[in-house]
Amino acid sequence: MTEQEGVIKYQLVFRDAEPLLDHDYSALNHWHRQFKKTGILGQDPQRYNGLGFGNLSQRIDRQSFLISGTQTGGLDELTPEDYALVTRTDIRANRVEAEGRVKPSSESLTHAAVYAFDDQIQYVFHVHSPGIWHARARLEIPETAADIAYGTPQMAHEMNRLYQQGEFASGNILAMAGHEDGIIGFGSTADEAGELIMRMARRKFPGL
Repeated sequence: MTEQEGVIKYQLVFRDAEPLLDHDYSALNHWHRQFKKTGILGQDPQRYNGLGFGNLSQRIDRQSFLISGTQTGGLDELTPEDYALVTRTDIRANRVEAEGRVKPSSESLTHAAVYAFDDQIQYVFHVHSPGIWHARARLEIPETAADIAYGTPQMAHEMNRLYQQGEFASGNILAMAGHEDGIIGFGSTADEAGELIMRMARRKFPGL
């Protein structure tokens, strides 16, 4: 896999604006710290050409969600200014509208596709776990087709296909076969989205 990490592939309409200062960011920040400690979110000169990896989001309403900004994975602590508010997405048009002090993650369209599954989904977490990713078949984790690139309308449609086929009956987690180490967890609470990822990330996978 040689695709460069962190490249925004959608059409972005971005407006510089004040962050949501009255929002409770504690759940997002908690899981940012936990994932960073585990090494499945962050920034490492030995991985992905030194670019930051991993992003977290939280639904605000049926159309909008907060998401960590592009290239914020390496930060130890996130502030409200490190999150963008995605106000509208159009998957068919490959378009994202957002505002804040930082541009939204390159995976914003992917997050939007997961939120479209079900109104009960409140959190979407994207991490990079080589252990889970390489063991995805053994773990029976649903995976997207290997020829589908991240951050594209095709990826959004592919994930919707998995959802419609009932592939998430055993857990709200998927692997992105065409996106090296890419894993997505989601749920109605931050802990539901995060704990399944962490349980799998802590497992040992002999032979890998």
